[in-house]
Amino acid sequence: MLTMAELIYGFDPLCGWCYGIVPAMRRVAEEHPDIPIRLVMPGLVAGEGVGPYSRMAGYIREAEKRLAQVTGQGSSEAFFRLIETPGVEANSGPPCVAIAYVAGLAPERAVDFAHLVIEAHHGDGADLNDPATYAPLLSKVGLPADLPDIHDPALAESVWAEGRRIGLRAFPTLAVVRDGRARVLPSEFDPERLSELVGNAAK
Repeated sequence: MLTMAELIYGFDPLCGWCYGIVPAMRRVAEEHPDIPIRLVMPGLVAGEGVGPYSRMAGYIREAEKRLAQVTGQGSSEAFFRLIETPGVEANSGPPCVAIAYVAGLAPERAVDFAHLVIEAHHGDGADLNDPATYAPLLSKVGLPADLPDIHDPALAESVWAEGRRIGLRAFPTLAVVRDGRARVLPSEFDPERLSELVGNAAK
C-alpha cells in the first residue's frame, strides 16, 4: 500500500532565493492541501559565517539583479538599508529558532509563519535578530508572542541537525518523498509550473 507523499522544503529565512519562491510555494499549498510540507532548515549563515551583514551587502546587491529577473521578487530598499546598517548581524540562528518553535507548537502554521518571517526581512527590512520582530508575525498565525531564547546557539544547532544530516546545501530545495524515496524537483519559481511539478511527483 502506497503511503502519503510529503514535500520537503529546504529553506533559510536569510536566503533571497527562498524569498523568491514564496508565491510559488503558496500556490503549492493552496492547490495541494493533501500534501504535507515539512520545513527543513540546515542554516545558511551559521558558525564562522555569522558576522556583520554589511560585509555581504555588495554580493547581495549584485545577486539581486538575477533574483528579481528569475523570480519577479526583489528585496526592498528597506532590506538593503537594514543590512548596510553597522551592527546588524547576518545569522540564520534566531529566525530558524523562531520558525522551529512554531513548527513544534502548530505544525500546520509553520510554512505560513516562515513565509511571513522572510517577507518581513526581505520586504519590510525587519531585523530578524530582534525578538520584537516576531510578535506581530506570531499574531498573524494566531499564536502568542512567547518565543524561546532565539539567540541560544544550542537551539539553533538542534534545528539545523536534520538538514545537515541529509546533506541539504542549496536553498530552496524541494523534494517529494514517498515510500522512502525522495525525488528532488528542479528549481521552479513560476507558481503554476511548480504546483504542477509537485502534483505530478506526488502521484
